[in-house]
Amino acid sequence: MIRSAFLTASLFVFFLSDCLASGFDEPTLIPYGTVWPEKPETEEDVQTEVTDDMAERSRRWLIDHLDNLSGGIDSFFVDRFFNDDVTDVQGHGSHAKFSFFTRRELGDPVDYKFGVSLNIELPHTNDRLNLLLESEDEDVRESQVLESPDNVTYSSALRFIIQQTERWSSSVDAGIRWGIPPDPFVRFRAKRPVYFDYWNFTFRQELNYYTSDGYGSVTDLTFDRPIDTQRLFRYEMESEYLLNNDYFTLMYGAGLYHEINPIYAYAILAKATGDTEYGATFDAYEFGVRLRRRIYHDWMFAELHPQYIWTRENDWEPTPVLMLRLQAEFRRQ
Repeated sequence: MIRSAFLTASLFVFFLSDCLASGFDEPTLIPYGTVWPEKPETEEDVQTEVTDDMAERSRRWLIDHLDNLSGGIDSFFVDRFFNDDVTDVQGHGSHAKFSFFTRRELGDPVDYKFGVSLNIELPHTNDRLNLLLESEDEDVRESQVLESPDNVTYSSALRFIIQQTERWSSSVDAGIRWGIPPDPFVRFRAKRPVYFDYWNFTFRQELNYYTSDGYGSVTDLTFDRPIDTQRLFRYEMESEYLLNNDYFTLMYGAGLYHEINPIYAYAILAKATGDTEYGATFDAYEFGVRLRRRIYHDWMFAELHPQYIWTRENDWEPTPVLMLRLQAEFRRQ
């Protein structure tokens, strides 16, 4: 019995030593050649390296966001909410504005006027041809508050849009300013927006020819600075030149536009006007507030516009002027 156990132990030791010498792997429950999957990296384990390119993309995104914000504020406050002339707006479908307003200067009777501004996109023209109709007394009323026109002057024109992109827009108008006698005209307009960090610059140029006035040009520079999502600061300069007069008329203005809520908005405006007939001089200053309210849905508005005017002709004595306006807007995208 002892001899048999000794023999069995000797054989076990022999075979074990032979296996170890030949490189036999230690027995295991895991099959040979099994490849374990690597542990996936968790979000905590991943570290994103911040590069100059990523920082530049973030900067551009912020600038583009502010540009879009400024464009939205500008469109609401100035180009739509406070602008009376829709014939300057291109590529936004057919739209129209009808205005009934009164004006009262201290010591003078109240006058009443009706204004219209139409921009109709003609069908089957690939958005290239527009029909325009406007009353020009509104432009006179805004630029010469103390000289209310006695007769409303209307003009109609056919507009051909040459180019309409985010960088450039240009068009040619040919029409007639109705009166006695009629006054045919042709004009070329171009607009170029430029974006620089928090500022939006818009350059506008017009070259025109009127039968009664001759050749002329209008140059306009607008600087917009969004303060937040509800307020916008605007500074603008404009010069107009008539070849027959051979001097420039000048305008400098600044305004703060504030949307209180979707119903109420106001603008605080200041402006100086002059010319270069006897050197660059200013002969009128204005300061006022435009209070605007939606009174019916999103197309009927009422406006109160009190202001003070100082002119060289009145020896710089302040003249109070009050304007009330009721306006209806119709738009089809």
